Amino acid sequence: MLRKINFDFLKNKINALRRKASSLIKGKSLGKSADKKALRPPIPAAAPSAQNPQKAERGRYPETVAGIIPEEDIYGPAERQNPSLKIKEEDLFMGNSGDFLRPVSASTVEDIDLKPLGNDLPQVVKTRKKIFISQIFRDLFSGLIVALCAVTCALLLAESYITKPAPVYAWLAFIPFAIAIFNIRSAIFSLIVGWLTGVVFYFVILHWISGTVFEGLGNNGIATLSLAALSSLLAIQFALFSAGAYYLKRMPLLWPLACACLWVGLEILHQLIALKFMAFPWFVLGYTQFNFLYLIQISSYTGVYGVSFVVIFTSLVAAYMVLRINRTVKIFYFILAFCLLLLTVSFGHKVIQEQLRHIQSSPKELRVALMQPYTHKLFISGYDEDVVYTIAGQMEALKDKKAAFVIWPESSLPGDLLSSEYMDYIKEQSKELNVWQIFGGTEEIDGEQYVAAVLVDEEGIADDYKKTQLVPFGEFLPFQGLLGGFYKANGITSLTGTFSAGKEPGKIFSIMADAPGESKQTQYKFGTEICFESIFPSIYRAQALSGADFFVNISNDGWFLVSAAPYQHLRANVFRAVENRRPLLRSTNTGVSAWIDSLGRIRVETGLDKQESLVFDFIFKEGNTKTFYTSHGDLFAYICLALAALLVMFGMVFLRARNEY
Repeated sequence: MLRKINFDFLKNKINALRRKASSLIKGKSLGKSADKKALRPPIPAAAPSAQNPQKAERGRYPETVAGIIPEEDIYGPAERQNPSLKIKEEDLFMGNSGDFLRPVSASTVEDIDLKPLGNDLPQVVKTRKKIFISQIFRDLFSGLIVALCAVTCALLLAESYITKPAPVYAWLAFIPFAIAIFNIRSAIFSLIVGWLTGVVFYFVILHWISGTVFEGLGNNGIATLSLAALSSLLAIQFALFSAGAYYLKRMPLLWPLACACLWVGLEILHQLIALKFMAFPWFVLGYTQFNFLYLIQISSYTGVYGVSFVVIFTSLVAAYMVLRINRTVKIFYFILAFCLLLLTVSFGHKVIQEQLRHIQSSPKELRVALMQPYTHKLFISGYDEDVVYTIAGQMEALKDKKAAFVIWPESSLPGDLLSSEYMDYIKEQSKELNVWQIFGGTEEIDGEQYVAAVLVDEEGIADDYKKTQLVPFGEFLPFQGLLGGFYKANGITSLTGTFSAGKEPGKIFSIMADAPGESKQTQYKFGTEICFESIFPSIYRAQALSGADFFVNISNDGWFLVSAAPYQHLRANVFRAVENRRPLLRSTNTGVSAWIDSLGRIRVETGLDKQESLVFDFIFKEGNTKTFYTSHGDLFAYICLALAALLVMFGMVFLRARNEY
């Protein structure tokens, strides 16, 4: 493993050995022959003075270069060919505490006849030249290792987040990243390496962005530029983590723990920026573990950020095992990581057993139909009648299925939902099938456009919900007050239109429907989230606190085309169910639609890029209990953020670089 070498320490050691050898050689030469070259008389000690009383004590020791370094060490073992270059005693400088570099005599530099050095280069200078050249090669090799480690980290993380689940790669990804950090010698370089790692990672997992933009705008240049710009912007999170990890390296006893806190802190900071301003918190490390049921159960206490903490902490501890770290520290962190994993998995096993018994004790049932009409291309092409014709065909197939609740995806009905010419037909179908239906589309109120979901029964629209978190550049242009003129001058518009955000993130719907096998009607309360909102846990929390029994997520993932994005979107919903211990029903236009239970299990799901529908008995427990996460939110993540900020600032301000590895 490449490590930083302390050349000052080595130089001091070599000089000490030289002085010791020189004194021994001089002593032996004096004892064996009296006719040897006489010793130079010592420089007279300086008279003591009131200004510098220490001169009396040091005067008998010649503090000159010639008195410290033997002549043969200066000129080499060979006889000098240029005697005029020989250093005179009186031309040397003697350093005292109050008068450093004071010349002993009035001799000037003109006394020395300078000639080109050539082969006469002093041995010390030759040695330093060799060290300098070797340092260059070592730095180049170290830089290559750092670059390879950064790219490996990015690709391992990306592999754990693409279509086929490969969660094990996330546990390995930060091993090469830690190796890179411990071979970086400056905070700026660490920042750059982290940013490049993030760019590579996001460029791989978000490659579908270019296809989405091209689908909406038809411009290949803008599509590519959008992917590059978004990857570069999101990579700032990796850059900050890398720079923070560099300063935390000055505290090797705390480094894995502090870095895990830093990562979680940056994840929740990204979420907060997205809620208040504009960001895209699509990637959270914990999402890669969506199918590790025993691990993700801690989300009911810590949110998905607790899973992120366990994964990155374990990965950094594994890196410590291969780095040149104190053996005792390695053993301590190995035991700590093992205990953390053991406790987490044991807790997950216990919770799963309890939840299964809880659901089976007195479950509620509802006959549900998840509709996947596959009308995205018809919708964006303006073939409104064909969209409704497709929906009518799927409704016809629902007859005799005895569904009580039919869920359609976002963008399922064209036009304004509140004044749609097709609403009379939808109302008639609800009456004929004796079902509640939910549709996604747009609403126009007082001249403002909203992305909305409407609940429809046999009497028409019973209630609606307006999307509170809009997609930047997809549904609105950010910073209109600042950049409005720029947008207008360059003809820049949002992908699907300009919409306003709703103001009720905690709103829930309530329906009365027949339960399977029962003659009386039962009340069901649920919260609705539209597309992009599924990556914002606070919206689900607000609806759970309002009394929702389950969640309904409607989305139009047709924009993602056939890519990993629909699966990435689905996995975020797994954690929303576990965090609040409420099941989730998801309907999308082109896939993937699914039923996710309160343990995070995907009970049923549709295929991708096809027309399909699912009808099943939805079994769940009434949502009258609240998890720790539902009540207290992201408390764990905020604690990690505060600890990381304090430790990074302490490392930057109070610890010196000598403590770095």
